[in-house]
Amino acid sequence: MLRQSIEQRLQQAVARRLPDADLSSVLVRPCPDPKFGDYQSNALMGLAKQRRLNPRQLATEIAADLQLDDLCEPTEIAGPGFLNFRLKPAALAAMLSVAARGEHLFFRPATEPHTVVVDFSSPNVAKPMHVGHIRSTILGDCLARTLRLLGHRVITDNH
Repeated sequence: MLRQSIEQRLQQAVARRLPDADLSSVLVRPCPDPKFGDYQSNALMGLAKQRRLNPRQLATEIAADLQLDDLCEPTEIAGPGFLNFRLKPAALAAMLSVAARGEHLFFRPATEPHTVVVDFSSPNVAKPMHVGHIRSTILGDCLARTLRLLGHRVITDNH
């Protein structure tokens, strides 16, 4: 959810500066190295190259126009025009608070819920127990809980 918000605002800033830009190429991705931030975008380098602009200068102009004060620390420009985004702790806390209340931010519920039967075995209590006996019970229960969370009606049968 946070990544999509940053991406949408970046696309809006690019559209204001470069109205003819193909916004489908303006993407925000998780940063591979956390020391640089939480998310990054290299989209401005390609857009600058197409228009024969200085990519770092374009990144500076776009970063100045970005409206991310509620989500991120000030945007950092790295190298030839990378934009690095570091989330504010308050933005993370707000998203986690919403998720803790049961609102689903990280996935979409099923558009057409179905009735699903999950049939899984239980351990045979007449035999010596080990961790392998409970494996299918745990997998079946996890699958049933996940399907319920997605909005399906789940019937479980543990035999």
